[in-house]
Amino acid sequence: MSDQQIILENSFWKFLVSLEELKEKKELVLFCSSLAIDEDTLTTYCEFLARFKVAAFRDAEYIYPLKEQCRIKMEFTLAEWLALQAVVPKDSQATAYFQQIVQDKMKMAQLAHAQFSLYKAPKGTPVEFTSFEMLKKKIDYDIICRKSMKVKFFTEKECDVFPHRQVYLDGVLCVVGENISDKTLVYFGLEDIKDVENLDLMYEPNLSQIEVNEFIGHLRLINGKEERLVLKIYSQDQSDLLPEHHFLGNPFVTSSTEGDMIWAATLEMCDDVFHWLYKMRDRVEVLDPGHVRKEFSHYCELKKESSNKKAS
Repeated sequence: MSDQQIILENSFWKFLVSLEELKEKKELVLFCSSLAIDEDTLTTYCEFLARFKVAAFRDAEYIYPLKEQCRIKMEFTLAEWLALQAVVPKDSQATAYFQQIVQDKMKMAQLAHAQFSLYKAPKGTPVEFTSFEMLKKKIDYDIICRKSMKVKFFTEKECDVFPHRQVYLDGVLCVVGENISDKTLVYFGLEDIKDVENLDLMYEPNLSQIEVNEFIGHLRLINGKEERLVLKIYSQDQSDLLPEHHFLGNPFVTSSTEGDMIWAATLEMCDDVFHWLYKMRDRVEVLDPGHVRKEFSHYCELKKESSNKKAS
């Protein structure tokens, strides 16, 4: 597909608007379904943006929000403004005179916003992405080893933190930890973090795990996205009943009269929960809430369709 064909496609512009509006990571299959495109088309669009140094980062399961929001401001004289309108004429009486005016203005805009290369022809320059998964594993390792770390943000700000947990809050994977400078609890979305570095500092945490859990519980209460999820577990073999990076409120396990395990916990619903359930789909049934059962059924159908397309 040529660059000109991509530019003229309505689906490309829907993709671009949806990507710009994305506030948190989203399952690829759900993102593609909302746009009525397949993953091959998504790959084509991402590669097109990459040639202009606009990084649309994704992995095998998720697509992530843009790290840099492209905002271009332009000022126009009367002649420049009329020339811009003439580039998209209502009739075919266009001339080359105004085209040169617009080209000169675009060159000036390119010089002012050179970091985006928006007005240069694509040259197939490879784009290097920071690995979200590697960052997540690095923070998990520091939590296990009880290491302090310096958090570097894309805004160029920094913060020294003793990390306690990684947990989903308002649909975003966050680090919850103690600010070493004032010993208060803070949390940051991983999507805002550029990198982390270990600190050569022995820090004794000031707050207990109970206090950290209460902090997370209060934040979730404010977000209002908690659900009491009830599952029937047909087989405990290879069933992961502790979803990674999720805070389980009031967990409860019992057995039904048929001998099946009934599992219940209050958690925050997000795409990652469906991904966790999907990995156990042959051994687990969602009993409650009803709307989650329907959404998960739809999610499984989308996954199946996606797998069939890849196989063919």
